[in-house]
Amino acid sequence: MPRTARPIPVAALAEFIGCEVEGDAGATVHGFASLDRARADELVFLRSSAHRAALESSRARVVLAAEGVEVGQRTALRTPRPDHDFSRLMIEFASAVRPDPGVKSGAHVDATARVDATASIAAGAIVGPGSRVGARTVVAANVTLVRDVRIGDDCWIHSGVVVCEDTKVGNRVVLNPGVVLGGAGFGLVADESGKSVSVPQRGRVVVEDDVEIGANSTVDRATLDETRIRRGAKIDNLVQIAHNCDIGEGAVIVAQTGLAGGTVVGSGAIVMAQVGASGHLKIGKGAFVAARAGLHRDVADGARVYGSPQMEEKAWHRISASLKRLPELLRRVRRLESALENRAGDDGSSEGDSDAD
Repeated sequence: MPRTARPIPVAALAEFIGCEVEGDAGATVHGFASLDRARADELVFLRSSAHRAALESSRARVVLAAEGVEVGQRTALRTPRPDHDFSRLMIEFASAVRPDPGVKSGAHVDATARVDATASIAAGAIVGPGSRVGARTVVAANVTLVRDVRIGDDCWIHSGVVVCEDTKVGNRVVLNPGVVLGGAGFGLVADESGKSVSVPQRGRVVVEDDVEIGANSTVDRATLDETRIRRGAKIDNLVQIAHNCDIGEGAVIVAQTGLAGGTVVGSGAIVMAQVGASGHLKIGKGAFVAARAGLHRDVADGARVYGSPQMEEKAWHRISASLKRLPELLRRVRRLESALENRAGDDGSSEGDSDAD
């Protein structure tokens, strides 16, 4: 529950998101919270009437709510996108505290590296030869920027991140703990004896502006050219993006997904958890790939695919519904088989009696 050091006037919240105050315009809040854990002086949000029961039991006196959603006697800020505007308010009024600028004692910055005076380099961080760190960027403890790494402005590089040689990171990028950018891709060829031999990985990784990458996710360097994560893409924890992948603008990739080498994800596509994609496939613009889908062929723009192997959404729903009926269908088949066997036996017995006569 993020708390702020001083009370925030509800009128200031309303002005920031461009809405009117419904109720006590002089009210204040001290923080932001979920419905069930909120204190009386914390702001909550209500997406729809489906959560009305949770609101009724909440102590919060101020709520960010969609139009038409009943909030009782509480002060309300009305917005068509309560969840989005709640996030905007948190960023503006309850942002994480950035450390003071400067290179802290215990950090190692190579003599050939360049760090903007407004950046913060924590103890234990390493900024390698030829690397650059932009304005107001935070490099946390135990981060390693190996060599010739470029980090843009207003980034947050969390503890334990490793950014390998020649990787380029844009502005306002967030790399969560344990992210590895630019590790060698997994490319193998067989030698004359059939033994697997690693292919040299000499490309790089480029991460464009406003990208967020979750904890312990990996983005491998390209074999020759580049692996690229385009502007505004959001990548969850524990995601594997292999060499030469291209992740489109605004794409969303959810936890434990693995994309094999050369996979192209179109702009605005959503790839849900635990999806596996074989190499050199294209997931089209605005496509939706359901959780645990196994992709073995391209996904068209705007398509919705489910299952492993992948299939169109309606077909997947029909098959899933049919699976529930399988036990009864099997029982019916067995009864029919038994009836047919009995009938065949009866027919054979009658013919034998006729011959004896």
